[in-house]
Amino acid sequence: MAQHPDTSYSSKPGPWGDLLRDGRGVYTVSLSLGIALHATDTFIVSTVMPTVIADIGGAAFYAWVVMLYMTASILGAASGGPVKLMFGARRGYAAAGLVFLFGTILSASAPTMPVLLAGRLIQGFGAGMIVAQNVALIGELFPGNLRVRMIAVTSTVWAAAALFGPMIGGVFAQIGWWRGAFWFAVPIIVFFTVSAWRAIPDTRPARDVVIARFPIWRVALLGIGVLAIGATGNIEALATRLAAFAFGLALIWLTIRIDRGAENRVLPSRPFSLSGPVGTAYWAFLLIATAPMTVGIYLPLAYQTIHGLSPLAAGYLGALLALAWSVAALFTAMLHGGAVRAAMVGGPALSAIGLAGVALTITDAPVLVIAAFTVVTGTGVGLCMSHLMSWTMALAAPGEESITASSIHTIRSLGIAIGAAVAGLIANGAGLGSGVTTATVGAAVFWVTGVFTLAPIGVVGLAILLIWHRTRHAAAAQDAAQAAAPGD
Repeated sequence: MAQHPDTSYSSKPGPWGDLLRDGRGVYTVSLSLGIALHATDTFIVSTVMPTVIADIGGAAFYAWVVMLYMTASILGAASGGPVKLMFGARRGYAAAGLVFLFGTILSASAPTMPVLLAGRLIQGFGAGMIVAQNVALIGELFPGNLRVRMIAVTSTVWAAAALFGPMIGGVFAQIGWWRGAFWFAVPIIVFFTVSAWRAIPDTRPARDVVIARFPIWRVALLGIGVLAIGATGNIEALATRLAAFAFGLALIWLTIRIDRGAENRVLPSRPFSLSGPVGTAYWAFLLIATAPMTVGIYLPLAYQTIHGLSPLAAGYLGALLALAWSVAALFTAMLHGGAVRAAMVGGPALSAIGLAGVALTITDAPVLVIAAFTVVTGTGVGLCMSHLMSWTMALAAPGEESITASSIHTIRSLGIAIGAAVAGLIANGAGLGSGVTTATVGAAVFWVTGVFTLAPIGVVGLAILLIWHRTRHAAAAQDAAQAAAPGD
């Protein structure tokens, strides 16, 4: 599959209607459906989990249902590039759908918690492969002036999932049939897999890539590292938690080091070097991913414990961040020129203001004020995220376009995993580990959101550096074009 010529430096993005013209409509639908599977599953499962525990038990593993899914999603994302390279775009994307389908069926029929955990592990792996290949296919199937538009469309899918996911899960929880929440998704996954097979162009796998070269040891090493970090939430002793966190970070660092010299890399070259544009962007992805994570984990708990709201009301108020993110992504997709650079810098600054506002108002302010700061946080992420993804694709090193795009989800998921572990350490240090009360929850949210305000502030600096990298990249491309032009 040929990479589209990069038109991301054009002064204005293409019309929205171009997403449906020239045969791109089937790509738009198929890629949006892939994101919908992952996004909707996230909201549905969190809603039905209390019903699951009441039926098959396993309360001690409540957090593991999410943690294993997230860990497997990171591994699936890391595998997305190699799978696409080995089997081609069509087969790789459809295979991811089949993996997700098998995990969903296993989860739906799980008689015990261990079987459910196995199903969620498989589901997460399939979801990670879908999302990673989704981002890579956006870079290959859409020209540069439409990529921000397409990324904005996938953001609206998350908004729809935030609206309808809790509702769907709530219906099945209300009737006491939690398995229906999984069976509900089966025909949709089948439709996605078939449509992916029909819609995605059939590309030949790379001739020099064989299954034996799949980066199984690097993926396994990465998985152990992420799992060690995620497990800190289930460890009571502070010293042990810190040791597990450090061990996990060390394994992730080792994976990146080993990956540098591999033929079939999981990450692009120099993935965290600030001297290059991709490394700068990856640091920004890593940090900006923590903003929605901190709000998503603890804010619903605060709404219920401190302000006495119902679980459904708390869930929907927590989902305001995703809705604001999506609306902002649609708005920022219409920007060009200097307005894009302003959004890249102003977006994370706005998120920092939102997080600081949540920290300062969580205990004493009315719910609507806290919700307003949540909207500010999500708006800031939405303003910068689409352009950050589009720029990363455009600034990838020659020959690394696909692996750079497909690994964006891996980096964002790593940010979520590391951020969740750090947030857990902060929350427990603030007193949440001693029991859920109004005082402990208020202190936990104050310190978690307050500390993580530093993350988007750091992204402001990274965005400025990325703008400098992009300016240099554009100047170099212009000089090369002039040098290649025939003389007068």
